[in-house]
Amino acid sequence: RVVGGWAQRADGEVVWRLLDDVGAEATAAVEAEAAGLAAWLGGIKVTPRFRTPLERELSAR
Repeated sequence: RVVGGWAQRADGEVVWRLLDDVGAEATAAVEAEAAGLAAWLGGIKVTPRFRTPLERELSAR
């Protein structure tokens, strides 16, 4: 089940948004995974070949 998406801003910051209420425990898990992804990428910028509207919106801020 897809409940949200993530993107990177120009400075490499990983940002994410949930599109459905998945509860506090799942939200905390997504937040932890996003932090782990940011650490794993280590500043490397990833740009998807086929960008979604959500990814474009998140990365533009």
